[in-house]
Amino acid sequence: MSSSRDVPHEEATVDNTDHLVADSQDDADSDADSALALAENDRLDLQHMLFTLTFDGKLSNYPHDKANSPKRVLDAGTGTGVWAIDYAEDHPESQVVGIDLSPTQPSFVPPNLTFYIDDIEDQWTFSYKFDLIYARMMTGSIRDWPKFIQQSYDNLESGGWLELSDILLTLHSDDKTIPEGCAAAKWGDLMLEAADKFGAPLDSCTRYKQQLLDAGFVDVVETIYKWPTNPWPRDLKFKEMGTWNYENLGNGASGLSLALFTRALGWTAEQVEVFLVDVRRDMKNRAIHGWWPIYVVYGRKP
Repeated sequence: MSSSRDVPHEEATVDNTDHLVADSQDDADSDADSALALAENDRLDLQHMLFTLTFDGKLSNYPHDKANSPKRVLDAGTGTGVWAIDYAEDHPESQVVGIDLSPTQPSFVPPNLTFYIDDIEDQWTFSYKFDLIYARMMTGSIRDWPKFIQQSYDNLESGGWLELSDILLTLHSDDKTIPEGCAAAKWGDLMLEAADKFGAPLDSCTRYKQQLLDAGFVDVVETIYKWPTNPWPRDLKFKEMGTWNYENLGNGASGLSLALFTRALGWTAEQVEVFLVDVRRDMKNRAIHGWWPIYVVYGRKP
């Protein structure tokens, strides 16, 4: 690293939730829940733009070229469908399938794209296999990752790829500018604690590489990117990433935190919002050169 305010990424090569919006509990909460859901959908679309910026416009990272586009692609946990739509438009020769529990996808989509409302944690019953299975920001949504990875392996053609991308909510700093008692760091730790109590850990990305290897994947690569907490970096690209990431996590913190903190940690909604005032303050503090790790792991079925 050339400067404490320049943020590259780290890569390691091996030899060979995103959906946490509070759902309705009673009729009195329905309007608030609907507003949260709409805000979460907007956040997911913004997050897609942040990923695209991170990857310099690329929609996937596994080794490939335009001449050898996958024939069939599965977007597991498609959310608003924004990645699947972009991929289908960019690869008209591919047949793209997006699956999610929530019917939040648009009606008008490219002709080579189909959305299904289903639970990807159920047993898969596809009558065909895929050349690429893609899942992004599904940590905390999938409880049994070894099962998901094994089902992905079983439903890939020989030579097909699985690519996973997820955030780890453990705040890092390369120049030790995270102060003791930092609310943003505490928020990340509490998110991990609450999700673990729910049985849907938010640190699943740290195990993807080994789980792909255990399932039989080869050419497994893990790359860790860095998302700045705010526009503190000097580098213009990372400064822009920090701007969007504050919108993503800072302004999205209520939707991400409310269900977990109230149901798993026993907080009241008021306690959550009071705490998030301090969290956002630290997230936007440019004197804190913090970043969140983004894990990208892919592997090939031999």
